[in-house]
Amino acid sequence: MAYEAFDTLLQTLDRILKHGDDRAITHSVKQEILSIRVQAVVLQLNLKHYPNKETIRDAAVSTHEIIEYLFSEENLSDGARLANRLRKLAERLESTVGDVVDCIKGKGSIGSVTDSADVSSSSRSAITSSKDDGVVGFEEDVEVIKNRLLERSSRLRVLPIVGTGGIGKTTLAKIVYNHASVVENFDICAWVTISQDHSVERIVLNLLASMKEISTLRDSDIPMETLIYKYLLGRRYLIVMDDMWSKKAWDDVRMLFPDSGNGSWIIVTTRLHDVAAYVNSSSSIHTMSVLDAHHSWNLLEQKVFAGRYFPIELKDIGKKIVQNCGGLPLSIVVVAGLLSKVHTRSSWEQIAANDGQLESIIGSSYTHLPNHLKPCLLYMSGFPEDQEIRVTELVNLWMSEGFVTLSNGSKSLEEEAEDCYEDLVERSLVLVANRKFDGKIKSCSLHDIVREFCIRQAAKEKVILPVIDYLPTPILRRHFVPRLIKDHHSISTTSYDLLHLKDSVHSSHIRTIICIPKKGGRFVGIVEKFSSLRVLHVLRRSDYWDWEPGQVFDLVHLTYLASNIPNNIVPSTILKLQNLQILIIYRSEVRLPVEIWRLRKLRYLIAFSFQPLPSPEWEQNPLDNLEALSLATDLVCSKRMVEMIPNIKKLGICYSKEKFDVNAGYCLDNLNLFCQLEKLKLEMSGGFLSRQLAETRGLNFPLQLRRLTLSGGKLPWNDMTIIGSLPNLEVLKLRNYACKGNYWMTIEGNFRELRFLLIDRSGLVDWITEASHFPRLECLILRRCRVLYRIPRNIGYIPTLKLIEVEKWHMRSLLSSAALIEKMQRNSGNDSFQVRVKHS
Repeated sequence: MAYEAFDTLLQTLDRILKHGDDRAITHSVKQEILSIRVQAVVLQLNLKHYPNKETIRDAAVSTHEIIEYLFSEENLSDGARLANRLRKLAERLESTVGDVVDCIKGKGSIGSVTDSADVSSSSRSAITSSKDDGVVGFEEDVEVIKNRLLERSSRLRVLPIVGTGGIGKTTLAKIVYNHASVVENFDICAWVTISQDHSVERIVLNLLASMKEISTLRDSDIPMETLIYKYLLGRRYLIVMDDMWSKKAWDDVRMLFPDSGNGSWIIVTTRLHDVAAYVNSSSSIHTMSVLDAHHSWNLLEQKVFAGRYFPIELKDIGKKIVQNCGGLPLSIVVVAGLLSKVHTRSSWEQIAANDGQLESIIGSSYTHLPNHLKPCLLYMSGFPEDQEIRVTELVNLWMSEGFVTLSNGSKSLEEEAEDCYEDLVERSLVLVANRKFDGKIKSCSLHDIVREFCIRQAAKEKVILPVIDYLPTPILRRHFVPRLIKDHHSISTTSYDLLHLKDSVHSSHIRTIICIPKKGGRFVGIVEKFSSLRVLHVLRRSDYWDWEPGQVFDLVHLTYLASNIPNNIVPSTILKLQNLQILIIYRSEVRLPVEIWRLRKLRYLIAFSFQPLPSPEWEQNPLDNLEALSLATDLVCSKRMVEMIPNIKKLGICYSKEKFDVNAGYCLDNLNLFCQLEKLKLEMSGGFLSRQLAETRGLNFPLQLRRLTLSGGKLPWNDMTIIGSLPNLEVLKLRNYACKGNYWMTIEGNFRELRFLLIDRSGLVDWITEASHFPRLECLILRRCRVLYRIPRNIGYIPTLKLIEVEKWHMRSLLSSAALIEKMQRNSGNDSFQVRVKHS
């Protein structure tokens, strides 16, 4: 009878979730129902181990009766009250689970939840940034919000943007946030994602990161909250708080924002109307609507064919597909990503047969993915909901997991991996969070609805088990995960949960751990029991997680390690890790042992900075596989060093001395001997480069160099011809007074392949150039060039130029250039040329 009672309860819960009144099934109500369902599944699975089955049966029956009562017609009108009652019911059921678990644990028998494919994750929100920069269907919303932000007011105001998941709240906020007139109106603009599982500390840290001018003070003695408040005080600011899920989240942060009576604004995006009303009790809430048929079709057409001819034979079936999407932008964009890969009518008819529900659309898009892309997508669910995933980390992890293989072409493994995430972005399954200066993707994320699908599918296909999402409460994780992992080789979990896993009999089965660090303490002995571990990726979150050296360096199967290390010292026992290919350390001034030269498979060696590398004098064999080394301090580029790392492709060096020491023997004139080097970063102090040029044979950069970053060093502008003559240089970044002098005149024949130029912090006053001196330039970024008299007028005549990014004080310089005005007018209404004003 007890089993039947739980079957009845679960069927009722499923019926409510699937067919319940949409007015009653708010997000908070759904969350509590899912929580109750998880508890019920766990109790049902462990019935056979619990002696007093009638007690559990009574709990199931009473829960079912209460559910039926709460969802009767007379009780559905008050959503907030309904959610509160369900929460109390879930807490009571969780207490029963605790009693059952404690009893069973005392008997040494705990049931596993691995066979239950219906165990659902908590709903999460991780809309970091929308991929879609288009304004299709949002034109009116953009104008309304933009005009409100530009209104003059004497008080701080809050504007909530509310709407269902996938309707485009973040996209709308991002468009307004980046609008030139909005940027011009505020002294400070900052963006922070709140998410459901928020913490005040993380919100504060993200706010500091967004306000770069004060982010360098985060380690000062002033509390971070006070630092933010004082910095904002007296300034007109715009803060976007994206993806807020609770009133508590607002209460936790509202005191950070002073009201200086100068017209500052806070935008809050949320799905929940009660949260929107709470943050702004007035009637000024911006509620988003689904797209009408016209805008829905325009969005689909733009995404599938990008302005190209839409085949007439596909239009009727295309309109049926877009109608099925119900005007929800995310549904349209995801299905467009699928349609863009198949242009046959039969394929479109199959897609049109879909029921139009967003989950079905995502499932269909997943089904149509090439097999090699499926694990790549599902693996991303192992990252937390609020995490922007660095593409470089993701690519390295995919390669380490064996998801990416070499094709018959000439591409490297890394290029194949880059093609994978570009393909996922094109299919609108992955969002672009940030791009690099040259347009390449820097970080990405999953929309929360896509992420929920991936969590379930990843666990089902055993790609990775996101423990926190799969079992959302600590009591469930503590007692059931040790058994759950027997069927999973890859997990994503917190450092605290690892403490309960390490002594499991199945810990030796785990091959991959993505660890989410939690603050406090050193976790002695946390990983040494995972003897088969090959991939250990600790998320980069301050210094929350640490371990003793012997633990990790005894894991002889490791191929990938990314983490902090204690005391900044890599021990000589790293020699045991002969399979190690990627080593990433989140520390500065890391000391490496001489044994590092004996790790023959090493491909990536990365830290915030390394102490001077130990001499490889006695080592006979080079590190032929090493492709990336950064950031090496005071690296001596001797011929012996070149011989030891002959295939290096990416190299970062920091020269710490204020002045170049000719007796130090850095041998920078040997840089050209790195025959495979494509990307070089040089950080220097004072007049390092000018002294190098004056006292040695000069700078000899490799001719195959494609990307060059110079920071400090004060190379005379006249000597930029050395760099301009590099035949393959595509990206040049000049930071922190990389060049000295106030006059730069370029010459014909230089920078023939340069596509991107950044000048950040410079004393340059006058820049004389011609359009023909940068024949392929696509992007020009000028930052902190406060004494630059004007932007060269001839820049506007460069035919390939797509973007100029400047700070506010250079806008007048832009508008004084007839060529640039002409270019802006000529390209008005399309994306072929943009002027972007950087947030202060």
